Amino acid sequence: MKTSLTRRGFTVIELVVVVSILAILSGVLVPRVSNHIKATRDARRLTDIKVLRDAIDQFYLDRGTYPQANENSIFGNWDVSHDGNFIRSLRNSGYLEEELADPLNDTLHHYRYLVYEPGSHGCKGAGPFYVLGLTNFETAEFAAKHKGFFRCANRNWGDDFAYVTGGGAAFRE
Repeated sequence: MKTSLTRRGFTVIELVVVVSILAILSGVLVPRVSNHIKATRDARRLTDIKVLRDAIDQFYLDRGTYPQANENSIFGNWDVSHDGNFIRSLRNSGYLEEELADPLNDTLHHYRYLVYEPGSHGCKGAGPFYVLGLTNFETAEFAAKHKGFFRCANRNWGDDFAYVTGGGAAFRE
C-alpha cells in the first residue's frame, strides 16, 4: 500500500513573494488614495465657503445687517468655524440647512469670518462689509486653481487665506 503525501499550504518563499507583491501594490496605491481624499476635502471646503457666502449675503438682504461675528483674540479677532457662532447663527436663522464645518475643522483648517466697519482698509461701500476666508487647502494643485479674491486699497485678504471672498465693499484707490 502506498501512502500519498499531498502538500498543503504555501512554502515560505511563496508567502514572501505574495507579501512583497502586496507591499509594492499598497506602496503605489496608498499615496494616490490619500491624495484623492485630500482633493475631495478641498472641493468640499470650496463648496462650503460658497454656500456660506450665499447664506451671509441672503441674511444681509433680508435683515439689513450681517450675522454677528464672535471675535476670537487667539485668531486675530476672527470668528472661526471650529469655535465661533456665525455658522450656528445662520443655521438657526434658517439660512443654512446644516452647520457647515471644514472637513478637518482644526486650528490649521477652518473658516474665518469678520465684519468690518465702513471704510476700513480703504474699502468703499454704503455700510459694513464682511470677509470670509478659508485658512488652508491640503493639496497644492487645488490651491493653485482656486484663490478667491477680496481686497481693498490698504489690504489684500488673499495674502492671508488659501481662499477668500466677501461682500458689501469695493476696492477704493
